[in-house]
Amino acid sequence: MALFCLLCGKRFQAQPALQQHMEVHAGVRSYICSECNRTFPSHTALKRHIRSHTVHSSFSQLRDSDQITLFMSSLHDICKSWVMSKLEMEVGRGLRHEAGDHPYECEFCGSCFRDESTLKGHKRIHTGEKPYECNGCGKKFSLKHQLETHYRVHTGEKPFECKLCHQRSRDYSAMIKHLRTHNGASPYQCTICLEYCPSLSSMQKHMKGHKPEDVPPDWRIEKTYLYLCYV
Repeated sequence: MALFCLLCGKRFQAQPALQQHMEVHAGVRSYICSECNRTFPSHTALKRHIRSHTVHSSFSQLRDSDQITLFMSSLHDICKSWVMSKLEMEVGRGLRHEAGDHPYECEFCGSCFRDESTLKGHKRIHTGEKPYECNGCGKKFSLKHQLETHYRVHTGEKPFECKLCHQRSRDYSAMIKHLRTHNGASPYQCTICLEYCPSLSSMQKHMKGHKPEDVPPDWRIEKTYLYLCYV
């Protein structure tokens, strides 16, 4: 079951990733680039930024090589500009491909994205732009997912159901808050030892601690969910 950031609607598969993402909203920038002293909210953002230095360094080495120098000396100035721009593009493209191809970087927080449209949606967190408007009450939102969740206020839809008491909630975050009223229950509970886990990934790690013979043959990770989702 995916997790969603309450502030921007970004989707995550595990609680630790969501917690690290929340540092972006909190303004925490504890990761520092040793090359330029620029700060970033996560180790991942810092690593992606460092690749920009790698691109420039690799291009400089390529540009100053003897073979390129000899070749360039025979070209017209206009041709030289074109060739060098293509070389720089190819060097950067190769490094981005090795890095996982996240070339679009947010100038506000350093987060990187696969495409420009995703980056555009993310930047609304910083700019405050809210292009999605509810046609029922006029309330505006930064992301389409937030608007779709908001519509449930008007429709009365509550797709999340607690397995412990069958209470329904409009969204995941409300369901998690509700689960804690059951003696601090977390969203996932081991069906073997009844231990609670805060995320799906932590539950998967927890299950590896049980002996294979203790796990029923029909066991599935979905059985550990303490809630049902009808979305």
